[in-house]
Amino acid sequence: MIELHPLLTLTGTAIVENLGKVQDGERLKIEIRGKDAPGSVISGKVRWTDWVLIGPLGPGETSSVGEIVTDDGQRLVLELRGYAQSKNGDGMEVRTSGLIRSASPRFINLNGHIAVAVATITADRRADITVFEL
Repeated sequence: MIELHPLLTLTGTAIVENLGKVQDGERLKIEIRGKDAPGSVISGKVRWTDWVLIGPLGPGETSSVGEIVTDDGQRLVLELRGYAQSKNGDGMEVRTSGLIRSASPRFINLNGHIAVAVATITADRRADITVFEL
């Protein structure tokens, strides 16, 4: 049985940048700066970036990188891939999974583990991200 363990709950503001046209559509960069939300297992500041391909059927393939820095300077990096879905004009949801990377003593036990993340970006650019460790 697969067990998901809560790792992070983050909230912030998204900045959406259109990177222009590519062969299969248009590329967006969504940068989220924020911090832990109440109840998050890990607390600190976050810099999260999603690169989303917008094709003829809407948002699709995405790659994401999240860097979390705790108040005591410990770093945790998430290298993720997945897909984005439109929320019918009310923003988008980005679902990704990938590797957890860290050399910080506090997080070394998570290095190489799998993370599953869901980022919700509303039309007014509010971002909420939930991350689980597998």
